[in-house]
Amino acid sequence: MPVPDERRRVIARRLHKDEVHDRLLAAIVSGDLPAGARLRDVDLETWLGVSRTPIRTALVRLEQIGLVEAAPQRWTRVARLRPSVVPDLVVALCGLWRDLPRAGHGLLAPTAAGDGRLALERCAVAVEAFRASPRPGARESRAVVDAAFACVAQLEGSGPSEVTGQLLGDLGARLRHQAAALGRGLDVGPLTECLAEVDAAVVAADPLLLRSALDRLARRTARARPALEVPRPSWWRR
Repeated sequence: MPVPDERRRVIARRLHKDEVHDRLLAAIVSGDLPAGARLRDVDLETWLGVSRTPIRTALVRLEQIGLVEAAPQRWTRVARLRPSVVPDLVVALCGLWRDLPRAGHGLLAPTAAGDGRLALERCAVAVEAFRASPRPGARESRAVVDAAFACVAQLEGSGPSEVTGQLLGDLGARLRHQAAALGRGLDVGPLTECLAEVDAAVVAADPLLLRSALDRLARRTARARPALEVPRPSWWRR
């Protein structure tokens, strides 16, 4: 397993299992633990400096949200890339994000407008760099996804409920893992249009405009779904 090369303990022995979970999740989302990488208990114990019990608990939780996959008694690995799930994740997250904007809060707060527009501009720059690259790879697609989620972080400033916050975290982590490594397979078209619409909503400080922008992003992404479907073998249709 290609664990990060660190010469010190990352997590103290007595810290809570949630910190093991958070550390593994961050490594998967960032690409330090790439898709398909084997996750062996002994390697993780050495890297994180904790016992096997919190590691196994964390891996089970990560499997439940689609970041890890396992064959009992055989192997555990970082979930492989499945481009066909990306549109569904975007649509599901848009359904949650659209209920967050409130006038005067989060991205629409008067004091946040400047930072919000700057985050949108940075995302647009990442998209343009992606488009300009003759062979966009994981680095370029990851830059787009990370910049988009930097905008989302400000949107979530309105304070979702605990349940909604958990869903946003789980689905967001899975989307970042799947979309960030797509390279040229990442469809930035719907996002490009959405950025301009969200910017207009921020300038107007209008939550309805922001919700409409997210609804349109969901519809555009859903229309792109067939292009990302994984071809099925002939026996599937029998």
